[in-house]
Amino acid sequence: MGTGMLATLTHLHAGDSPLGAWGSRMLVVVGWSLAVTLTAAFARRIGQDPGVWRNSVTGVGSAAWGMVSMGILAIGSATGAIVPAWSAESADVAQAVFVACWGLGTLIGLISTFGFSAGLVRRRPPDPRPSWGLAVVPPMVSATTGATLTSELGLPGAFIDVLMACFVCSLVLGGIIFTIAYRHHAVVEEIPVALAPTAWIPLGVVGQSSAAAVAIAGLSVERLGAPHWADVVGVGYAAGMLGLGVPLSLFAVFLTVRGFVRRMPFSPVWWSLTFPIGTLSLGSLYLSRHLPAMEHVSVAIWMVLMGTWTLCATASLRSLRGGV
Repeated sequence: MGTGMLATLTHLHAGDSPLGAWGSRMLVVVGWSLAVTLTAAFARRIGQDPGVWRNSVTGVGSAAWGMVSMGILAIGSATGAIVPAWSAESADVAQAVFVACWGLGTLIGLISTFGFSAGLVRRRPPDPRPSWGLAVVPPMVSATTGATLTSELGLPGAFIDVLMACFVCSLVLGGIIFTIAYRHHAVVEEIPVALAPTAWIPLGVVGQSSAAAVAIAGLSVERLGAPHWADVVGVGYAAGMLGLGVPLSLFAVFLTVRGFVRRMPFSPVWWSLTFPIGTLSLGSLYLSRHLPAMEHVSVAIWMVLMGTWTLCATASLRSLRGGV
């Protein structure tokens, strides 16, 4: 997820420079390499132990399928944006890959969202975590990336209704889950040190919904003939959500720094420091279409993302080397 997001943001912010173009292309290659490697490793584990599949789709651990969905959506979007600028002859193939990734990622995301939510209602587990939100963020990513597809392919207005449904679904369910998780950690117990980076996950809805609101509002005016105040609503929503993201980000920074001070052990949880931060940069960039000063905010957050991605990638490589 984080690699695809960083690739897209690098292309959007620095794609016109040789270094930025090279960096975004290499990140796409890395992203696809990781996708193929992780898929093959998961398939191999299932072949060795069929119980792995059953465990992955039951219980609170099934929220991880949200990461699969968002990873597919992110690398598909990055491919659609970066490859045509890299090789014009490959533009049609890149667009086809983008469409395929959007369809597959959205399908997995919707199954994850409704399946996980139904499971929570049935089981009512007593220890809510921000990581549960991973299951319900994907439809918001689908809404944002789908807006790009709608604009590029000239899809019918009915498709915009689908994007709106994805937006509302993720916003409502995410709001409920994150509110319950915040309350639990404020009243019952703190987020464990080892899970401190998961405090960033709610920011994924903040950033993605900001970008989606601006994009969908613009499409509604352009394609559906909605009144121009729809743009105002989209901008107002994005500004409000990104404003809410300030205290939530400060809270996440506090927990993360405290985690490092307390020698938080490395785990894949650290990658929570990438994609949500990237969504804040993306949301700020979309908002800059109407409030130009927000582009500076987007660039600053993108630079933070480069730092956290480098940290996580380095720690992951060290962990793999240590495990060999």
